[in-house]
Amino acid sequence: MPLPILFTPGPVRIPSVVATAMAEPPCNYHRQAGFREVFGEIQTSLAELLGLRDPAAYFATIMTTTGTGAIEGCMQAFAALGPGLILENGFFGARWVDQAKQNGFAYHALSSPSDQPIDPAAVAAYLDAHPDIKWCFYVSHETRMGLVNPMVEIGKACKARGVMVGADIISSAFAYPVDIEAAELDLAVTSSAKAIMAVAGLGIVMVKKASLPALKAVKSERSYYLDVIAETERQMAEHQPRFAQPVPLYAALHAACRHMKAIGIGNHMARIQRQMDVVAKHLATYGCTPLLPRERLSWIAVNFSLPPGIKYSEFAPRMQAEGFFLLYGVPGNESHFQVSTIGDLTDGDVEGLCRAFDRVLAPIVQTRAATEAARVHGGAS
Repeated sequence: MPLPILFTPGPVRIPSVVATAMAEPPCNYHRQAGFREVFGEIQTSLAELLGLRDPAAYFATIMTTTGTGAIEGCMQAFAALGPGLILENGFFGARWVDQAKQNGFAYHALSSPSDQPIDPAAVAAYLDAHPDIKWCFYVSHETRMGLVNPMVEIGKACKARGVMVGADIISSAFAYPVDIEAAELDLAVTSSAKAIMAVAGLGIVMVKKASLPALKAVKSERSYYLDVIAETERQMAEHQPRFAQPVPLYAALHAACRHMKAIGIGNHMARIQRQMDVVAKHLATYGCTPLLPRERLSWIAVNFSLPPGIKYSEFAPRMQAEGFFLLYGVPGNESHFQVSTIGDLTDGDVEGLCRAFDRVLAPIVQTRAATEAARVHGGAS
């Protein structure tokens, strides 16, 4: 039986060229010249695909970990500066707070509603009231809500107060335009598992080179494997990691970058949005509407309400039986589900998903309508 098609925000469905490259890498050891060539091309490609105006200003440090692991390494690097501020307005902001707590980092947490973008003015006011804060970390795209945060404005508010800035751009990078230069980010974390359409297993930290001296001057000795500073220095000098890392994962990322450049990053982003338009229009016929107003959403991962009478835990297995895997939205909330179009999805895949919605949702809506009609008729008589 074929695997279900992923309409998820990551890991995502990958292009066939990525799977082939992973199975047949151009080299087989991370100390070979072939690996250094692959690594160098990845560096150039990531800067181009992110739209960096000054590609030499940042270095893409690649670590064998998920985005979550890379974020832990970044907060470790920041923590040596002194107390930090973590902006918590949803599931992933809460995860970063938990990471800081479990690692024993000194931090403040500024909480705000998960259905509202973070307010840069509130961030500025908090920093003004707490001049001991040396760094700030936040989420650019709150994936579980599909919410876009004002990345640039938050970054500028922090930098205006002399605070170093890091951001989780894991699900926003390569899916819609993000400007890490305008946001003045010192560290920005993305992943091979998301809209770049490679496979899971590599955390990517865009390190601002001008920030390295300040971070290195206070480098903590707490971390070893997730030492972002040491990893950056080694990779910048030699185009290879400090420790053995799986070559097939790099081969997959290399192929994904080439594929993305071939189709054009603008075309990729436009396709994601266009396909979400199709899905949203079709779901509206069943009363399944986005949970948040369109202006707050990225339109790359959207939570849709379920019709009354069906829960996510019932709906998801039915959709998987139809050949499509859909993730939950807000964890623990059974009233809705999420659709993401950031993977390697064709218009035929989207049409298939819509037909699957018809087979799963139409009987439920029709039964509800018949029940309501019988109730009204019975009351009238």
